[in-house]
Amino acid sequence: MMKLKLFCSMIFAAAVTISMSVSANNDPLVGKWKTIDDRTGYSLADVIISKDAKDRYIAKIVNVREAPGATRQQNCTQCTGALKDQPLVGLTMLKGLSSHPEHDNEFINGTLLDPVSGQLYQARARLKNNGRHLAIHSRTEGSPVGRNMTWIKN
Repeated sequence: MMKLKLFCSMIFAAAVTISMSVSANNDPLVGKWKTIDDRTGYSLADVIISKDAKDRYIAKIVNVREAPGATRQQNCTQCTGALKDQPLVGLTMLKGLSSHPEHDNEFINGTLLDPVSGQLYQARARLKNNGRHLAIHSRTEGSPVGRNMTWIKN
């Protein structure tokens, strides 16, 4: 009887551990996304969104593609400083994005790098279509207009 209780306790503990692990990984923003370029309408890269040590979201490029008729960009040739000529694969394209404190599925205070132009943008985002699309609005500091793009979850 004692062995049965011990066995049942171990099964219960394992189930709780697995359940907690699954819920921790159930963040709708975390995972692989296909970026859609707002200027061409083509997918030029895949990124993986994860969280950094400060519990903010980051997106790293894991694959690049070329638009039809264009050459595939391999390095961030237009970037400045330490990012100048760095390979695109492995480059952090989005950082600092955090959950909006008052609105579910909205994210604020991010910085987005456009690897084609080397331009940095302030970014905010919203999950749409049951978490399958991430609508990102970005603009340069002080600018009243910006860019809108959509990423599609893989």
